[in-house]
Amino acid sequence: MNTARGAVRPLYAQASGSPIRAMLALAGREDMISLAGGHPDPALLPIEWLRESLLEVTGKLQGRSLQYGATEGQPELREASAALLTQRGLTATAAELIITTGSQQAIDLLARVLIEPGEGIAVESFNYPAALQAFRFAGARLIEVPTDAQGMDVDRLEPILLTERPRVLYVVPNFANPTGAVMPLARRLRLLELAAQYDVTLIEDDPYGELWFGEAPPPPLVQLNQRADSPAQVTYMTSYSKVVAPALRLGVLLAPADIQRAVVLAKQAADVHSGSLEQLKLSAMLGSNCLTPHLDVLRKAYAAKSATLADALRRHADGLLKFDTPQGGMFVWARLRSDLPLLPTQDWVDFGLQHKVLVVPGAAFSISNAAQPWLRLSFANPSPASLQQGAERLGRGLQGLASRTSSNTKTTPERTSA
Repeated sequence: MNTARGAVRPLYAQASGSPIRAMLALAGREDMISLAGGHPDPALLPIEWLRESLLEVTGKLQGRSLQYGATEGQPELREASAALLTQRGLTATAAELIITTGSQQAIDLLARVLIEPGEGIAVESFNYPAALQAFRFAGARLIEVPTDAQGMDVDRLEPILLTERPRVLYVVPNFANPTGAVMPLARRLRLLELAAQYDVTLIEDDPYGELWFGEAPPPPLVQLNQRADSPAQVTYMTSYSKVVAPALRLGVLLAPADIQRAVVLAKQAADVHSGSLEQLKLSAMLGSNCLTPHLDVLRKAYAAKSATLADALRRHADGLLKFDTPQGGMFVWARLRSDLPLLPTQDWVDFGLQHKVLVVPGAAFSISNAAQPWLRLSFANPSPASLQQGAERLGRGLQGLASRTSSNTKTTPERTSA
């Protein structure tokens, strides 16, 4: 009999996987419509732009192009990324940037270098699951900060900082996943004040900030911090996945010098450096000056798809869901009518299989994983026709839940004595 201890640490052995990633296997089924994954529309991916850049790069390949590269990233991409961030109002030089394997790696590396096991990290009530997973694997203690329609409720943050003493705070100020919320300027300024006062390092994640529909969101926290010459420690990351192509798996991290050095060491241990060929391809793409017109195309297309889904939900799920029309990003965050049942995540998977429409329940984004009266619906990936049909299927399924709930709550007649 084998009585040896398991090789895998309990933290990993007992961890649950992402329900969103699990739904990907279902999304490819025939006649299934997925409003679950926050994936770009394949029809909007810049194939010709990418193909032209690939030809440019492959035509110039030399032996040294295929060698190992600097952990911080290829100089060409760091320069191009610094120029891009500068255009957006940030102060950034190539030397201050690290190219990461997607912004997800930046989250993971920052969790490793900033948080000791058992230390606290403050996060919004509803959050990006893979970020929470990275923090848990780093041994962090997750501290919930309440949220509302404008994101993190900074007015309620200070008592939490006083009592819980988190070392780090993770926030997505622009079109957050899953809520789509945008943090107002006044909250951003107050958050920086609190971060400086209580010596909390801010991790600012900005994958959706360029996907605005009507007007751009307020300046990033890091930019406001730079303007004010504040002592607050702010790390900033953004991703090329949402604005160019996810397959490139490239992100950018801007961090104070001491944090940058630690992240470089952690990245050396993780993967030595991100793929050099991918970096060269992206450098060529950015050098062609096509990103600005491409962003214009994305904003118009996603704004139209957002409106399509919102209109369809109002037609087919009127009274069953309450939501604000998105102003950017990729998501509708919808609250279920109060009398509808709070279902666990697996029940929503079963719901999707039954009604051929996948949605992500709020439980997937909460610290506790407890059932929530929320659904995240992504309008980015499906076609307009699929968005309309998906809303119809969702509305029909929710109406069935409402009918069953109503039947179950009807009181039975009292027995009369003989």
